[in-house]
Amino acid sequence: MQYIMDGDRNLPRRRRSSKQFGRRLTMDQKLDLILKKLSSLESGQKELNQKFEALESGQKELNQKFEALESGQKELNNKFEVLESGQKELGQIVRAIRDRQEETDAKIDALSMDVHHVHGEIAGVKEEIKDLRNGVIFVNRKVADAEFEINMMKQNKNQ
Repeated sequence: MQYIMDGDRNLPRRRRSSKQFGRRLTMDQKLDLILKKLSSLESGQKELNQKFEALESGQKELNQKFEALESGQKELNNKFEVLESGQKELGQIVRAIRDRQEETDAKIDALSMDVHHVHGEIAGVKEEIKDLRNGVIFVNRKVADAEFEINMMKQNKNQ
């Protein structure tokens, strides 16, 4: 088709053969052409409306997915906060255990020193007991010797 300027309007016209050149389109033909164009425009408009509706539907679906992502993000943030809180609590527990362990180590060191001290005292007491035992043995021998001499003297006297 070819558009020919006719005043202020553009009218579609078909290329004319040499026979049709002198003949103009009738009003019905012009109206048919306009109606065809209008029908073509309407079907294009419907197609555009369908595509626009599909775009709107896709946009709604994307919005729903985005909202689901935001909801998931909030849930993850809440879980992360709970984990952070638990981690802080575990840190406090570990510090308390470490402090208690240090106290226990100090008490064990003190008890160890006490045990060494008591061990030293026991060794001293054992040495003193040994000396006392040796002294008692010596005294027992002296007493036995003295009794022997006394018995000998009694026997000599009785004789």
